[in-house]
Amino acid sequence: MLVEFWRWRYKDPVTGVVCKTEAYLTADEASVYPRAQRVPGTLQFREIEVDFTDTTPRVFFVADVKP
Repeated sequence: MLVEFWRWRYKDPVTGVVCKTEAYLTADEASVYPRAQRVPGTLQFREIEVDFTDTTPRVFFVADVKP
């Protein structure tokens, strides 16, 4: 599966300084940075393996507890 990775820039809410990430991140990973924006020209596509074996529904049983 091909995934987009970018370098991102964001404004530090404490200092007000515009910072750039050192690592290439996906959009989901960059969502922790306030108002993150992609840095143009830094797009990388990476092939990752996706393992769907652990996505089966899980059933949890809760014992009846009486007060």
